[in-house]
Amino acid sequence: MIMDWLAVVLLAVSASSAPEDGRAQLDAFAEGLDTLSGRFEQVTIDGSGRITEESSGALYFSRPDRFRWSYDEPFPQEIVADGEQLWHYDVSLEQVTVRPQPSASESPLLVLTRPELLDRFYRVTASEPGLIEFESLADNPEIEVGRLYFAGGRPERLELEDSFGQLTRLSLSALERNPTLSADLFSFEPPEGVDVLEGY
Repeated sequence: MIMDWLAVVLLAVSASSAPEDGRAQLDAFAEGLDTLSGRFEQVTIDGSGRITEESSGALYFSRPDRFRWSYDEPFPQEIVADGEQLWHYDVSLEQVTVRPQPSASESPLLVLTRPELLDRFYRVTASEPGLIEFESLADNPEIEVGRLYFAGGRPERLELEDSFGQLTRLSLSALERNPTLSADLFSFEPPEGVDVLEGY
C-alpha cells in the first residue's frame, strides 16, 4: 500500500551538521529521534510525466512505529498507525478501512528510522552528498526504487517509483525534531455512523 511507503518521510529530522554522504546522514537522523512533526506536499506523476494527483497536509511520528498523516487538501483523510493497526479514514466517503499494521519489511518508516534494519530489507544503490537511493529486496515489491534528498543537513524531498511506472514525490517543510506530541494523535476511534471495512 503506497501510504505505508510514504511513511518513510517521517524519518526526517534536523541535524547539527551534515555528514558527507546520504547513508551517514540517515544514520545521524535516526540517532535520538523520538518524535517528529511537519508539513508535506505530495505529487503523483504517471509514466508519461502527467500529474495525476496532488495533495498536502501534516505528518506526525512517534518511536518506535506510530505515525499519523493528516491530508487537508484536496480531500480530507486521516491515516493512523497505532502500533498494531493501520487506520485510513476518508472523510468525504464517510468510510474507514482498518488492517494490521505492516511489518518493518514492508514499511520504510521502520527501516529508515532504524538503520540497522536497512540492509536486511533494502539494497542501497547510491549514497552520496545530498542523496541516498535504495531498492527493496522483495521479489515483487510495490515500490521498486526510493530516493531521499537532503539539503543543508535536512531531508527535503522523497521520491518513490512503483511497479506501475508511477512516481510519488513528497516535499517536506516546517519539520520539528522531538516535539511534545499528544498520544491521541496515534490512536483512532471511527466516528459514529461511518462504514468500517477490514482490509489486508
